[in-house]
Amino acid sequence: MPRPRGQVRGAMVGPVVREHVHSGRRLIYKTVKHQGRDRVHAGEEGIQWRGWSDESFEEARRDGKLVLLDLTATWCHWCHVMDRTTYSDPEVVRTINESFVPVRVDIDQRPDISERYNRGGFPTTAFLSDQGLSVWGATYVPPEDFKRVAQAVLKAKRSGEIDRALEDAKPMTRQPPRSRSGGRLPSEEGLEDVLADIMGSYDVEHGGFGLEPKFPHPEAIDILISRNSSEADPVLGRAATHTLTRMAHGLYDDVEGGVFRYSVSRDWSVPHFEKMLETNLGYLRNLVRAHAAFGDPKLRGLAEGVAGYLLGTLRDPATGAFYGSQDADEEYYGLMAEARRSARAPEIDRTVYSGWNALAARTFIESGALLGRKDLIDAGLAALDHVMEKLWNPDRGLVRHSAGQELYLSEDQAELLGAFVAATELRGVDQVGPAAFRLVDSVRAAFSHRDGGLGDIEAGTDGLGTLSSPVRSLVTNSRWAHGLALLGTAAGRSDLVEEAGEVLASFDLRTVKAHGVFSAAYVTACDALRAGPVKVDVRGPGRPYENALWSASKRLAHPGVVTLFARDDEPFAVACSHSRCSPKIEDPALLSDELRRLTRPAQV
Repeated sequence: MPRPRGQVRGAMVGPVVREHVHSGRRLIYKTVKHQGRDRVHAGEEGIQWRGWSDESFEEARRDGKLVLLDLTATWCHWCHVMDRTTYSDPEVVRTINESFVPVRVDIDQRPDISERYNRGGFPTTAFLSDQGLSVWGATYVPPEDFKRVAQAVLKAKRSGEIDRALEDAKPMTRQPPRSRSGGRLPSEEGLEDVLADIMGSYDVEHGGFGLEPKFPHPEAIDILISRNSSEADPVLGRAATHTLTRMAHGLYDDVEGGVFRYSVSRDWSVPHFEKMLETNLGYLRNLVRAHAAFGDPKLRGLAEGVAGYLLGTLRDPATGAFYGSQDADEEYYGLMAEARRSARAPEIDRTVYSGWNALAARTFIESGALLGRKDLIDAGLAALDHVMEKLWNPDRGLVRHSAGQELYLSEDQAELLGAFVAATELRGVDQVGPAAFRLVDSVRAAFSHRDGGLGDIEAGTDGLGTLSSPVRSLVTNSRWAHGLALLGTAAGRSDLVEEAGEVLASFDLRTVKAHGVFSAAYVTACDALRAGPVKVDVRGPGRPYENALWSASKRLAHPGVVTLFARDDEPFAVACSHSRCSPKIEDPALLSDELRRLTRPAQV
C-alpha cells in the first residue's frame, strides 16, 4: 500500500481474468486495458472506468458529478485487493456508475498525476471536482467504509458545501515564487547537517533507514559507500555492508534472484512481493559499488543474482529493452524451488519505461565495468540504444513509455543524462556529446522552472487541476545537476558545471532537509561539485574495463569523478580538478591516492 515518493504501467494484450471468493459468492474479476481506458467488472456489471482526459472531466461538468480517481499500478498488491473487494461489491459498483465519473490512472504511466493526488500510498482513492481539485482522499478503503464515505461526499455535493469550500480555497492556489538560497551551494557545515539528518534515521540494528515499512534507499547507501572510499570512514562502510546484507535476508529471492520492493517489517523479513525494475537497479548499483570498495564475495554473488534476474526475466531479448515490473504473488513466492518450476509465474508488465531503461543502461554499464563483465556492459548499451531509437524525440527528449501516450517528464530526461555520462566514459565525448548537448538544450527550453531548476512537466502545459503548474522535484533536479556537472567536466564545458551549481542552489537548505532520506540525491550532487568535479583521462591498449588505471578510478565510486578512456600504446592516467592536474600516473594505487586528494571536501 505505501510508496515512498522519490520518483513514481501499460499495454496488455487481451483481458486478465482472476477468480476470487467474496462474501461467500464466486466472482469473476476482470480488468481490460484498452487504449488507456480500464474497466473492472463484477459479474454482469462493472465499474465503467474512464481514462484521465478532458472528456472525462467534461462529462463530470455536464452531469454535475464528482470524479472518483483511482491511482493504481499493475504491481500493487492492495490495488488488487481493492479491486476484488470494494470495487467488486455490487452496491459500490452501482453507486459509482450512477453518481460519479470513475477515472483510473496507472501511476507508472502518469507519475505527474500521482505526484499531485496520491495520499501517501497506493491505491489512492480520491474524489475530485470537475476542475480536478481534491475533495477527499485516502488509500485502501474497504467496502463498507467506501459506502459511508461516498454517501457523505454526495450529500456534501448536493448541499453545495463542496462547491463553497472549493470557491473559498481558490486564492490559496496562487503560490508566489519560492525564495532561493542566494545562488550558492550550502556550506560544508550545512551539507553535513543534511547528512546528519539522513544518518539520524539509520537503523543500527537492522540496517536501512527508518522503521517500518522499510524501503531500500539506494542513493543514501551510495553516500555511505562513496564517503567511506574518499574519506576512509569505516563507520560508513560498515553501515553500507550491514544494510545490503540485512536487506538480502528478507528482500532477496533466493530461487529466482532479484529483490522485492519493500518490507512491511523493520527487520526486512515480511516483504511485499512485487519486483520493480527501478528497485532492482538501485540494489544492483549499491552491491557492485560495495563489492568494488570492500571486496566481499557475498556482495558480488548477490549482484550477479540481481543482474541475472533482470536479464532473464525483465528484459526483452529481442530488443534489449527492460520491462517495468513483475507482479506480487505471495503464494507463488512461498513455494520451494521445485514447486515454483511447475507453477505459473506472476505477470510481467511489459511496458518499456524510457527513464528506467536509461537508468538500466547506466547501471549495467557501471556494473559490467566494476565486475569485469562485458555482457553486462553490452546489455546497458543495448538498452540505451533501444530508447534512443524508439522513445527519443530529438526536440523534446524521451517520451515516458512505450504504451502509446505521448508524455514528456523531466525525471526521464535526468535519467537519460546519467546514461549519456556512463556511455561517454566508454564511447567518448565525440560520439555521445552531440545527443547529450541536444538533450540539455531541449530540457532547458521545455522544463525550466521560474524558481530555478526544472519542473516535472513541460512549462505551459494546459492541464486539468494542478497539472497546469509544474512541480519542482528535489530528487529529479539533483540527478539533473549531477549529470550536468559530469557531462560538463568530461566535455570541458565549465558553463554546464556552473549551471549544475545554480540548479542545486535554487533549493534552500530548509527545503532540502524537509525531504529526509530523499535528500540523499542532493547530497550526492553537492559532493560531486565540492571538488570541481574531477576528470580522469586514461590511456592504454585494449578496452576501458580491461585497463587497471580506468578500473581503479571507477572503484573509488566518487560522484564527482568522470573517467574517460583513449587507446594508446603507453598506459597512463592524468587526473584534473578545476584548479590543477596531476602528472602522468602509471600505478593504479597512486591514482587512487591522487583522486582522494583531489576530491577531499572543501568549503564551497
